[in-house]
Amino acid sequence: MAMTMRAPQGESTLPISEFIGYEEALEVLSSDERFKSTVYAMNTMLIEKGIYTAEEFRYHFRQAAQGHLRRRIKA
Repeated sequence: MAMTMRAPQGESTLPISEFIGYEEALEVLSSDERFKSTVYAMNTMLIEKGIYTAEEFRYHFRQAAQGHLRRRIKA
């Protein structure tokens, strides 16, 4: 029996065996893409484990974005 991973709403779920291998992903992704994948994976795990909610994440994301915009305006 193939196991499936839970995917975000609107995305298909693939059997685990169909995902790219970890080492292969490290080889083919750019540094920026690896960073984004890491952030996505960590946030997904923390939300699924109940460490924080998606709403809490969005709140803190908006706070960080506001800080970036303020610094951009000052520059």
